[in-house]
Amino acid sequence: MGTAFLHRLAKLPNAWLLLSLITLVVLYPFVEPSPGGHAAIAVFDLVILVLALRAARASGPEARIGYVLVWPAMILHTCASFIPGPGFVLANLATQAMFHAFVVVCLLRYMLRDEVMTLDELFAAAGLYVLMAFVFAYLYALIERVVPGSFFINPANNPDGVTAWWDLLYFSFTCLTSVGFGEITPVSNHARSLVMIEQMIGVLYLALIISRLVTLQARRRGGDA
Repeated sequence: MGTAFLHRLAKLPNAWLLLSLITLVVLYPFVEPSPGGHAAIAVFDLVILVLALRAARASGPEARIGYVLVWPAMILHTCASFIPGPGFVLANLATQAMFHAFVVVCLLRYMLRDEVMTLDELFAAAGLYVLMAFVFAYLYALIERVVPGSFFINPANNPDGVTAWWDLLYFSFTCLTSVGFGEITPVSNHARSLVMIEQMIGVLYLALIISRLVTLQARRRGGDA
């Protein structure tokens, strides 16, 4: 039974991707401040990149594009983690955003390719939603690096005065879900434009998923009748 369970899990790459993303979100506050925590996070990020490429289920030309994007993302992420120069950081943010956006597009095509919603496609829908937040977090961090001060964080919530990538990932989730707690504010016009795009995408994506699930359920009931 244990072997059969592991074999079934192996057929759900999007479940592993979603689990790894949630694990990163949960463990980051505990691991990052500890000695060696930065290196551990960097290694875990590389694992996520590999899982994301596998979960994308890209084939043919898409697969080649995926490999073209993932290798620079992995190399630059390693360099930026251990050699934090401005050039490496900017290049890493750009390649991370491009690769994660590529995975998002592949997962969306995977979900919409047929009239059946499998268990792995449900995990893909959830993983895609989380990955979108990561894409915009990388873009926000890129804007903050190019135009410092593009985001203002209430000093009470940011005593060190540093706008870190983790802050922007948290901000990205609040925008994607339209929660908007308000302690982080986009200041520059570029940042505000990107925030509006993420808010629109977040609402439209949820509407798309709900509409698809309702349509598939209606067709299933019609077929059973």
